Parts: sequence; C-alpha cells; structure tokens
Amino acid sequence: MNTTFYLDPRFQQMFNCLDDGIFIADHSGKALWLNETSTKQIGASAEQIIGRNVTELEGMKMFTPSVTNIVLQKRETVSQMQTSRNRQLLATGYLLKIEDEDIEYVLVHVKDITETVRSSLKLEKAEAVIKQYVEELRQAKSQRIETNEKSQQLIGKGKKHQEVLDLMERVSTVDATLLILGETGVGKSIVAKNIHDKSERARHPFVQINCSAIPASLLESELFGYKKGAFTGADHKGKTGMVQEAKGGTLLLDEIGDLPFDLQPKLLQLLQEKTYTPIGGTKAEQADIRIIAATNSDLSTMVADKQFREDLYYRLNVLSIQVPPLREREEDIQSFVHHYMDHYNTKYKRNCVMTNEVLDILQDYEWPGNVRELENIMERLVITAKSDVILKEDLPEKLVMTHKKPGSSFSIHGAQSLTEHLENVEKEAITEAINEYGSTRKAADALGITQSAFMRRVRKYEITLSK
Repeated sequence: MNTTFYLDPRFQQMFNCLDDGIFIADHSGKALWLNETSTKQIGASAEQIIGRNVTELEGMKMFTPSVTNIVLQKRETVSQMQTSRNRQLLATGYLLKIEDEDIEYVLVHVKDITETVRSSLKLEKAEAVIKQYVEELRQAKSQRIETNEKSQQLIGKGKKHQEVLDLMERVSTVDATLLILGETGVGKSIVAKNIHDKSERARHPFVQINCSAIPASLLESELFGYKKGAFTGADHKGKTGMVQEAKGGTLLLDEIGDLPFDLQPKLLQLLQEKTYTPIGGTKAEQADIRIIAATNSDLSTMVADKQFREDLYYRLNVLSIQVPPLREREEDIQSFVHHYMDHYNTKYKRNCVMTNEVLDILQDYEWPGNVRELENIMERLVITAKSDVILKEDLPEKLVMTHKKPGSSFSIHGAQSLTEHLENVEKEAITEAINEYGSTRKAADALGITQSAFMRRVRKYEITLSK
C-alpha cells in the first residue's frame, strides 16, 4: 500500500457507504481525507477541510474537542464525546502505522448519537448505546496494568510544568540536598521520586517519611532506629531506622515543617556531617544518602517565628524547586482529567466519558486541593456516575456553584449599569496595555486603536502614565 492509500477509489467507495463518519489525518494533524458522512457531521465540504490542521478546524468551531490531537498527545486509542453543529458525537481515534511506511496516521470513527441521547430524559437508551459502542471500540485497546510507574508519572505540557521538568533534570545530576516547595496536593513526593529515578542513586532505595504523620515521640526512632535494650519495651533485636534503609539511595522528608524542634539538631548533624546516632547507641554511624525535603509551609516565616532552626533551613535550602498549584497550570488540567479517567475506568471496569460541559466546569474550577483533589473527584465520578456519560448533575455541588459561564461577568441583577460595566472593561484594558507595553503608541497598536484615541481614554478614565 502506498502513502496515498486514502485516495484509492476502492477505499473511498467502501468508507462512503458507512453511516458513520471517517476522518483521516497525518502525524502532524493535517486533514487528509474524510467520507461523505463526516462532511455532513461537520457541516463543511471536503475542500474546506482537507489540508487544514485539526487545531485550526477546532478553532473554527467545526468540532470540539479534536480527538486527533488527543490521540497524537496520548499515543493511544481514545474515545471521547465530541460536539459539532450542536450535535452529540461519539468519536474514537486510532493511531495507525502502515507497514512499509514511515508516516503515522490518525483515523477517527465518529458516530452521531444525538437522537439517542435526546430520546430519553433519563438517558437510558444513551447509556445502553454508548456502553455497547465504547465496549466494542475499547476491546481493541490492550489492558493497561497498574504499576508504580503509572501512578508516579508526571503529567502536563504547559510552560510552568516544563520549567519544573527542566529544573528537575538539572538537580538530578548532582547529589546536593534539595527542598521541594508547594501547596498540599501538587505532587511534591512524585517530583522527588522522579528526581531519584533520574539520579545516580536510582538503583538504591527511595525511602519516604511523613514528618507530620508520625507522633513526635516515635519520629526519632523511625528516622534513626535504636539499639537493643535502648528503652523499656524496645524490640530486643533493635530497630533499623529509615536513614539506614535508604542507604545508597534517597531519603524524602515530607512535611519537614512539622519536624519537632528538639529533633532538628539531629537532622542538622545528618546534613552537615552525614552521620547519625541511633537511640541507645554510643557512636555515630555514617549515612550514605541524599536528602530531599518537602513542605507546604513557609519555612522562612517559621524561622522568623523561632519555630524552625535558621541553620537547618539554610542547610536544606541548598537547591529548591517550587511546584506550581494546579490553578496556575490551566493548560494541563485536561491532561490530568483524561489520565485519571482512563486510570479509574480501568480500575473499576467502567467506560465513562464526559460531556464538554463537564470538561468546561472542571477546567474553570480553582482546585484548592490541587492534583490530589482532582484525582479524588475523578475516582468519585467514575464510581458514582449513573451512566457511562458523566453529566453536570453528577458533579459535586461545589464545582458547579463556582463554575464561571463563558463571556462577560456582567449581571442584569448587579449594581452596575451596562454602560458602567463596559467602561470598567475598557479602563482595565487600557491600564493593562500601558503596563505591558510601556509606551502609549505600542499599547494603542496592541489594542487596535489610534494613539490619539488611546490618549482620549487615558484622560477620560484619569489613568496615570508612568514617566
């Protein structure tokens, strides 16, 4: 078969007989061919579509989301609810590698399920039809096995995520102490594990201890261990501490801000001298480990408040990585949603998909609990959804209540008139443009107005220009 197999008249005749849409793109997302049903679903002629990139077509509102782009990103078969011309479609994309060709293709099979969904307010028929179709389509996918590597992968392609990955790459090549900062649930321990896996210590243990989860009275023995007969009730064989268990590898001290103050000098000794003394021991023992600490606390403030030792803080903060919260990684939210949807579909043997409305709500939510909260929500949805189509009604109320509808924030029930609202929007735009570009000419160009029109608005809104 040559590289233009999709132009073969026999191929086209066969697929033009189908009531379902067939859409073929190349490895870059450029549309190569589609059957007659697909042109009707999209509402455009083949000439308007072929040769354009699917990202451009999605931007033209011909369909959303682009299943081709999702397949190219995830490198696997994907089933996804899709909207085109206000109709509900079930689109499944396959990554194809043609024998004796170097080019990869994406074939998307699109079934219009609009009438089925509309036929019942309770979506009973939609549930049966979608379950049947999704089950048939996903039988072609190999069963994914849950592994530690699967749960420990880093997800995202956004700029801030890439900056973290770049910094991780650099710090993994050195053996210095590292401090990972970030809010609860952002994945600090996953960052630490990935750094360990890229380091020269990867063949040795990665040991993690949560300083806030272990009572202060037991934390020292957990960290450093104890000798036999060290105290009443102690194991007669003694106990190996986590420092010893991590020999040759990495010890992650999670929630380091909760380390008891009286234990901090012993950790300082471990950092400075690479030695420690087990409880009941009489001599210091060597520690061949790298220490990574993680916290959601502001250690500098704790130092100022005499809650954390200043010398220990500086020893820990040789290198640091700030993991951004999920609300600052909006471009990565859908990647997390798709990842955990697939993960829990496999775990609970379901075939859930979600509507675009649900995706929009998840995209707009602030995620105060970050990735951990998102994962918990996705697990809950897969378990509790009444059908395989997750709807707005399936979401926790807090997500729906905080959803911002597209468009203006203006409300007819608000205190502002429409004129006042528009003036505020214009004033914000003028202020933002001058702050961004520095000069009135550049700011005016960016807003698409003349410099004189720009200055009239500056005077109107009494905006102060920096000199």
